[in-house]
Amino acid sequence: MRVGDYFSIPMGDGRFAISQIIWLGTESQEQKFKKIFAFAVLSVSTNEGVPENVEYLIFKDHRGSFSVIFTVVDKLKTGDWHILQHGIVSDAALKDFEFNMAGTLYRRGSPVRVLAIEEYQDYILMGVSGFALVENFLQQY
Repeated sequence: MRVGDYFSIPMGDGRFAISQIIWLGTESQEQKFKKIFAFAVLSVSTNEGVPENVEYLIFKDHRGSFSVIFTVVDKLKTGDWHILQHGIVSDAALKDFEFNMAGTLYRRGSPVRVLAIEEYQDYILMGVSGFALVENFLQQY
């Protein structure tokens, strides 16, 4: 499993969410986030093929809209979410993958600096979702 890999999430209703690994926590400084990864979803359908156009779906929750989901790597490791093919993360905004975790800015899992409260909204918020919540997000499509 590598950054850029496309994988399939089987959904409870028989559909598949075709997704892409954006960041692996094993890249984090001192393996701080080694059991976590971030991904974005390209499609939700009965087709398990990787779409030709790489455009990430937008989800909504109480904080607003987002395209990156954080969860644990367990289902990737067990093969429940299986890798379809390798790819590259083409979204320039996600190349350095910066996120806010507890008020600290991280770049590819390494701490950069403490954020001012007014900056929190400028960065992806790391909120690790359980598998049931991931399914709920996917059901928005």
